[in-house]
Amino acid sequence: MKMPYFSSVVNGLKRFHNCQSGSLSVLIIGLFIAALTALMIVTDIAVVANAKRTLDQATEAAAMRAVQNLDEAAYYVGKHTALTSIYMLAGNENYAENRIPVDCDAGWLDVNNELNTWMNTNSNMKTIQIKNFEITMYNCVYDVVHLETKAKVKLPFPMPFATLNETSVNSSITTLNEKDKGLWLFGFRLH
Repeated sequence: MKMPYFSSVVNGLKRFHNCQSGSLSVLIIGLFIAALTALMIVTDIAVVANAKRTLDQATEAAAMRAVQNLDEAAYYVGKHTALTSIYMLAGNENYAENRIPVDCDAGWLDVNNELNTWMNTNSNMKTIQIKNFEITMYNCVYDVVHLETKAKVKLPFPMPFATLNETSVNSSITTLNEKDKGLWLFGFRLH
C-alpha cells in the first residue's frame, strides 16, 4: 500500500519537472526582485551622497562664519613671533602683511551657533535623513580655521539581512583669511 503512494508522488514530481507552464512567471518575478533590490541600493547611495553634500555645505558655512571674527588686538598690534620673523626674513616678506587674524573663541561660538541653527531648521537646506551631528575637530591658528564634522544618516531602505539601518558621513573644511593687495575705492580695485 505504501508503494503505490510513493510511485504516485514520484510520477507527480516527474510531471511537474517536465511541465514548462509557469516558467516565464518565475523568471519575471526573479527579475522584478532584482530590479527592486537595485533600486533600493541606488536610493540608499543617493541619500548618503546628498547628506554628505549637505553636511559639507553646512560645515563650510560654519567655518566661514568663524573666520569673519577679527582679532583686533592682533590685527592692529601684530602677533609676530621669532619664527614668523625669521620666515619673513628668509624671503617671504608678504607672509604677515596679507594675513587677517581670527578671534578663535568668537569663531568657536559662531561655529556652534551656525551648526545648531542648521540642524534645527526645517528648510530644504538640510537633508531630512540626517539625525544628529557632532563637531569632531575645531582648530584655529591665527588666520586659518579647520573644522571637521560627523553626522548620522538614516537609510530609507535598511538592508534586509543586516543590521545596517544608518551610516555616518564626515566633512572636513579648512578656510584661510587674507586680504587682497591693492587700493579699493568705492568697491573698485585700483592697481
